[in-house]
Amino acid sequence: MDSLSDVLNRARFKGTVYCVSEFTAPWGIRLPSHEGHAAFLVMLRGGCLVSVDGSAESRSLASGELILLPHGAGCAIQDHPNSSLMPIDQIIAAPAARGDVVRFGGGGALTSLIMGCFEFDTRVRNPLVESLPDVIYLKAQHLQSEPWLDSTLRMLASEGSQIRPGSDSLISRLTDMIFIQIIRAYITQIKDCTEAPSWLRALADDQIGAALNLIHERPGAPWTVASLAGAVGLSRTSFAVKFSALVANSPMGYLTSWRMQQAVNLMESSEDNMANIARSVGYTSEAAFAKAFKREMGGAPGAFKRRVRGMVRRPAQRS
Repeated sequence: MDSLSDVLNRARFKGTVYCVSEFTAPWGIRLPSHEGHAAFLVMLRGGCLVSVDGSAESRSLASGELILLPHGAGCAIQDHPNSSLMPIDQIIAAPAARGDVVRFGGGGALTSLIMGCFEFDTRVRNPLVESLPDVIYLKAQHLQSEPWLDSTLRMLASEGSQIRPGSDSLISRLTDMIFIQIIRAYITQIKDCTEAPSWLRALADDQIGAALNLIHERPGAPWTVASLAGAVGLSRTSFAVKFSALVANSPMGYLTSWRMQQAVNLMESSEDNMANIARSVGYTSEAAFAKAFKREMGGAPGAFKRRVRGMVRRPAQRS
């Protein structure tokens, strides 16, 4: 599996369409910050201004454009800078029922957009999520780099504004697709930018990208800096320097972090004991694994496993 697919699979995200909306001028809404959630706005018709908390710059969002706030920043969305702002929870207290269109505003020019979010599992670090900027702004030409993204967004809008059999399942899968397509479109957008987020630039580098793929394909292999360097055709020193510069982590630091994420996945999805989990992620000693796990995750693996297994079982006990 390539490293981007592996990291996307481990991002453990769940997409939700909050509402399909029709706002008429003048109008303004405020979205609060929400840790572990990435809000997204898709403009279907009209236009608006988006002001992200902590930034002095307002972005103009036009029809066919999209904004993603990967780290849950709050924002103000308005038809005009002078329009009054209303907190979103005073307009709609919960995600709209399927088929409902949220309407708000003064009766003037119409703006239609989709508002939603992706929720991430914040218990484990994810190099992709951590590397994303506070704001991803994709104009129409950026969306076109992903041939099906525009079509997927339009299908999402259609399903969200109607009541049809299977809509909930289809919307769930469409939001998964949209997040992946947004990331691929963003990679295309920043591929030649030297200031692009570190992990994504590393992914595009021939040698460091190849090393990342090796780590993700075989996280339990007995990798060393020297063996990874040799596998991608670099000297040990050159590889270590280049990897650290691009990934913002050492090769062994990245390997350890990814092994711990693999271990968390095994704790949740299998009944293996801790010794078997340790061996699966490359540790011959359970003690060495426990030490690395505690350093990376902030707690002992046994306690972590009991906690996550309890979370998995509780919904079944209530049904």
